[in-house]
Amino acid sequence: EMKNEFQIDSRFEDIEFKLNLIQQNTKFFLGALDTENSNALEWIIIVLISFECILMILEMSGVGPTLFRSMKMFYVENITGENPPP
Repeated sequence: EMKNEFQIDSRFEDIEFKLNLIQQNTKFFLGALDTENSNALEWIIIVLISFECILMILEMSGVGPTLFRSMKMFYVENITGENPPP
């Protein structure tokens, strides 16, 4: 019979094994990539929360309003090119 002559069953088993191996590798790498993206997002959130805490401490210490006003004047003068109001 042709099925036996061309070893169709064993070839299908080999192909199925290779496809399963590819599927497992793909799942593994997608999981690793997802974990890497999650870690990056967690670090971004930590940095943003830290920045917010620093701004809050500056504002509570009384330095904040003066610092923010000078930063605004710097922005207006150097970035927009306008003259700041007195």
